[in-house]
Amino acid sequence: MVALDIVHASNARLRELGPGLVALFVGGTSGIGEFTLKAFVQNTASPRVYLVGRNVTAADRIIKECGELNKEGKVEFLKADVSELKEVDRICKEIQKREKKINLIVQTQGNLNLNGRNENPEGLDRKFTLNYYSRMRFIHNLLPELRTASTEPPNFARALSVLGAGHESAMNLSDIDLKTTFSTTRCATHTTVMNDFMAEEFAAREPGISFLHSAPGLVNTGVARELPLLLRGVLKIATPLLLPFYVGANETGARQLYLSSSAIYPPAKPTEGAPLAAGVPFPKDLSVSKGSNGKVGSGGYLANWNGEIVGKEKLLSDYRAQGLGKVIWEHTMEVFQKVEAINEGKIDPATS
Repeated sequence: MVALDIVHASNARLRELGPGLVALFVGGTSGIGEFTLKAFVQNTASPRVYLVGRNVTAADRIIKECGELNKEGKVEFLKADVSELKEVDRICKEIQKREKKINLIVQTQGNLNLNGRNENPEGLDRKFTLNYYSRMRFIHNLLPELRTASTEPPNFARALSVLGAGHESAMNLSDIDLKTTFSTTRCATHTTVMNDFMAEEFAAREPGISFLHSAPGLVNTGVARELPLLLRGVLKIATPLLLPFYVGANETGARQLYLSSSAIYPPAKPTEGAPLAAGVPFPKDLSVSKGSNGKVGSGGYLANWNGEIVGKEKLLSDYRAQGLGKVIWEHTMEVFQKVEAINEGKIDPATS
């Protein structure tokens, strides 16, 4: 476990990366995304932040509070329902009109509803899309801006997906997108493992950028409002008993920001001669983390809420030997191509 004082000390050094860092927070209008966004604004010099979500009222509040944390920062809200990739593409184009580089992408979008498969107009389940497809689409679309950030001072570029690293279990490889065998449990399993392997796959293809998949721990985010009434009641009763195990809002934001910026999680090949390309320097008694593929400093990392490297090693190793990373990559790119054709009116999602 990375001590909290080390986390705070590291975050306080973010200003050393210089003014004008550009960050994108998707799902940042509540919970973990909001906590991390505020920590980023508070610890950086004149940042430019894009906040993507659905709740205008929450966004207005967050922007006001960020202004009190850092008067030199700028936070702009972009309203979107990113359970549809068409909306992801629209937001990416909006950002690309305004920015040539993006230093950091943090994604926390998702929901806790226990409904069955709920397909969007693109033929994808909305929960699955929030947990996985939309996250990979943002990264895929904005790779040019991440690459630019990695090649221009401070040469820092990173993408963090907050979901369930370390909570892997076996997938149904004959139905990767759960078109016919969907359940909320299987959705959690598939999207967790797929986030794992895509961090690894992106890192192998983009050695100047760090890619992380993290688990936030037990955090009271308010997302339980989407649960059925009975479960909400049970959770309300259980919450006082769980409080000792909760990670508080401020600590959650600080720790996810640490994952987003520490040189303990460097890209595979940081820009030479750029001391901050790997991230904020760490104390001498710490060392660079082991990547998801077992190699130290690989550029793709699976981390727990407390900064420790996680992942079901036996399961992931067996899947890696089967070439699952390549399978997931190819599946994802095929889905993107199909959705592009659907949104261009070239094919009917009902027959695809």
